[in-house]
Amino acid sequence: MTAVDYVQHLRSRIGHAPVNWAGVCALVVNGSGEVLLQRRTDTGGWGTPGGIAELGEALEDTLVRELHEETGLTPRDPLLFAVISGPDTYVRLPNGDEFYQVTTVYVVREWNGSPRADGVEGHALRFFPLDALPAGLGPVDRRALERLRVCLSVY
Repeated sequence: MTAVDYVQHLRSRIGHAPVNWAGVCALVVNGSGEVLLQRRTDTGGWGTPGGIAELGEALEDTLVRELHEETGLTPRDPLLFAVISGPDTYVRLPNGDEFYQVTTVYVVREWNGSPRADGVEGHALRFFPLDALPAGLGPVDRRALERLRVCLSVY
């Protein structure tokens, strides 16, 4: 069952009620220390590539699938970086769906392929310096990118 099918199936039973969604986000970092963000089609804002795990899917497989679907990139040796969850991850979508994110964050420094937006979930991709990120990032993206900025400045 795809993540979309799973969400639709669950929403047909519970409506817009809040749920926990397990998923991933990818912090794709180039040789200049910049991070790849996508301009999202659902909110219009910028965010990290990633998404919800399919029912029973391993999170590392979710990372590979979502990153390839949204950017055309296939990660090589992704690093498990953080797990972000809690009350500040709450999201209410324009359609009324509510959820809390439980997000496993991976750092990707090596990949195969060339970045390209999929035109479905994102309509643009761009590398940003960590000290010049765009406004309007979601709560998980903000926390993950701040942790990355701190870690890269220490090392």
